[in-house]
Amino acid sequence: MARLIRRVLTLLWLALCLPAHAGGERWVEVDTVARTLTVFAGDRLLQRFDNISVGRGGVAPLHYHGDGSTPLGSYRIMRIRTPHVFGSFYQLDYPLPEHAEQAFNDGRIDVATRDDILYAARAGRLPPQHTALGGGIGIHGVGHGSYRIHRDFNWTNGCVALSNAQLSQFAHWVQLGMRVVIR
Repeated sequence: MARLIRRVLTLLWLALCLPAHAGGERWVEVDTVARTLTVFAGDRLLQRFDNISVGRGGVAPLHYHGDGSTPLGSYRIMRIRTPHVFGSFYQLDYPLPEHAEQAFNDGRIDVATRDDILYAARAGRLPPQHTALGGGIGIHGVGHGSYRIHRDFNWTNGCVALSNAQLSQFAHWVQLGMRVVIR
């Protein structure tokens, strides 16, 4: 009997002490074809947002400054800026080292720029944002823009956009370092 009580007390203690997201890493999947953004804890769906917008230039494995594309890949939220012109801004760690290597091999950035991006990644810092690879890629709302345009068109400069109401709900799930997979 004492063993059973000890086991029940241990389970109760674990339930009270473990973080709420202990069911798995909380992360985000952006499905650019279905135009959805989904928040997960491990493989458990927490919330899905429909009718998102991505870059007016579509999606690409590599985003370059001014091309309007949303870069595909797996990122981390490095900075949360609020207030912001688009409500809140959840900035991703774009460009990644693999983007820097590809751009360097393609002759689009020099060795110093590549090395700056690689160093920032190793140091866990936001990479340089003003290179040929661009920057300022993140998740944000519509702000004072047109919801009709947001609903009907991909309109961003490469970011992922939610409606302002969705962004407010999304804020409840977000944390620094959260993984964001754009596919």
